Order: sequence, then structure tokens, then C-alpha cells
Amino acid sequence: MPRLPKDQIPEVKLDGFGGAIEESLTRDQRRELFENPDSTVMVIAELTAKQYTGNATSEDKKPSVKVRVTFAEAARGAEMENVLRDVQQRMYKARTAEGTFDEVGHETAGSVLRHGAGLHLGSDVD
Repeated sequence: MPRLPKDQIPEVKLDGFGGAIEESLTRDQRRELFENPDSTVMVIAELTAKQYTGNATSEDKKPSVKVRVTFAEAARGAEMENVLRDVQQRMYKARTAEGTFDEVGHETAGSVLRHGAGLHLGSDVD
């Protein structure tokens, strides 16, 4: 497992595999994205590290990690989109107010998700 000095931050690159996102979209969402290039769809996604590039100390390149969207679910309807936008805004506020989630820790991020928008993880959202 690669280790970096604490002050070095790797670049994160998204790999080209988009199967998890595609599977989560409805036919109507796919058509909307195709027909209206500025349209958006709110999703919850999980990223998995797939490949890293370490560099020799003599190189002037940043280390990088390639990630893949391995799980995604798209919002179905305006109500669910509004819930995800609310969670997104709360997560942004928490990150910018308290530092990045790496600095704050996963407990804060989980707390925002569990309590921030009235969601209860582990239960179905209608």
C-alpha cells in the first residue's frame, strides 16, 4: 500500500468506466442529458480506488489515484432531488466550515447524512 508524506496531496482522476452511473439512470434521465447538455441529475455515488501512480522523488509530477464510480443511485423525481441538494449543501457547509472531510473525519460526514436532511441511513427513502 502506498504512503505519502502528510503534506503531499495526490490528484484524483476518474476512470472511464461509467456503468454504475448509467445503470442508475432512468430512460427519461438519459434522454434529458442527451437532448439538453446543461441538464443535471442528482446522484449519490461511491468511489473506489483502482490504480495509483507513485512518483520518484526526482520527478516533478504529483502522485495520482484513479477512482471508479462503483455504486451510484440517481434521484427519482423533484422531491428526492431536493433532499439530495439539501444534503449536498449541508456537506459543503460542514466541509468549508470545519476543513475537509479528511481533516474532520468520517463521523462528521456520516452525521450530516444521517441527521442533516432528515434521512435515516439503513431505512428506505420514498
